[in-house]
Amino acid sequence: MALDTLTLLNDLSDAFGISGFEDSVRERLEPLVRPLVDDVRTDTLGNLIATRRGSGPLTLMIDAHMDEVGFMVSYIEPNGFLRFAPIGGWDPRIIPSHSMTVMTDDGRPVKGVVGVPPPHITPPADREKPHKMEDLFIDIGADNAAAVAEMGVRIGSPAVIAYPFESLNDNLVCGKALDDRAGCAVLVKTLEALQGEALDLTVVANFAVAEEVGLRGAQTAAYQIDPDIALAIEGTIAADTPGTIPARQPTGFGKGPAISVLDNSMIGNPRMVQALTSIADAEGIRWQYKVPAPGGTNAGAIQRSRAGVLAGVVSVPCRYIHSPLSLMRLDDFENTVRLVTSFARKGGRQLNLPSSK
Repeated sequence: MALDTLTLLNDLSDAFGISGFEDSVRERLEPLVRPLVDDVRTDTLGNLIATRRGSGPLTLMIDAHMDEVGFMVSYIEPNGFLRFAPIGGWDPRIIPSHSMTVMTDDGRPVKGVVGVPPPHITPPADREKPHKMEDLFIDIGADNAAAVAEMGVRIGSPAVIAYPFESLNDNLVCGKALDDRAGCAVLVKTLEALQGEALDLTVVANFAVAEEVGLRGAQTAAYQIDPDIALAIEGTIAADTPGTIPARQPTGFGKGPAISVLDNSMIGNPRMVQALTSIADAEGIRWQYKVPAPGGTNAGAIQRSRAGVLAGVVSVPCRYIHSPLSLMRLDDFENTVRLVTSFARKGGRQLNLPSSK
């Protein structure tokens, strides 16, 4: 039975999984991919690696990262408030007053609120100043540090700003961590679409850990997989919003998957870019170039593995990534699945790679 897209996205978005704490995401993914592949394993760092064997010698690695940006408790005040450090890229201006979930070692969520002094008691000169990360704290209702310990929270406990996934209309969803749970869902739906087909290359899906803190999981996974070709699948910046000029809009809604030519971690290989655009055109898939913007992807780590890998990036446009909630259009998601699936079927021939390294 085909996996329901909304259910899949809901389950993955709602999972708790900041960098270094991706277990819950992996536990949701493994039973979904196991029936679709020949082999599934988890490596030392926590990457979930699923292999669908093909008849030819080439290997295609498709990658998406499980981790989300979040926070870690860095200090416990004597009066029970929690100081925290960012894990991944955050803008401190958007953090105050949000609901925060801190996870205990035994997997119990502890709810809290990011505290900030109200304007009534803030000096007028400070009201217009942005908040600094070091000034923020989490209020979990503890009266003292001993009460914090009794609740199971300690220095090093991970935390996220967590709101539930929901559909805003028939083509628009809203949830946390769409960077990159959208990419993880693309990988699952791609493996599902390829089920029962005879492939001329081996497809290895890597659900990576620790992308948001330096592309760490993809680096070790690529060394193990030793692919000839790789695609990193991302949930990326859609900035077709008021106040952003077109030249600074990396992607836009409704234009399909975004194909990268440049980011902070890599220059898109022209052969990969050409193969992706040609396949998209041949399949009638609407697509867009991603306007270069700050940030990197796992493709940057994968392409440097061993003797080098032919790597590219395909992204699902998402508004407001690295924030408490992101938006995504389902037609953009579905077209990304179509492009990645078509590339798995045709990419090796399109690139005309030699049959061995």
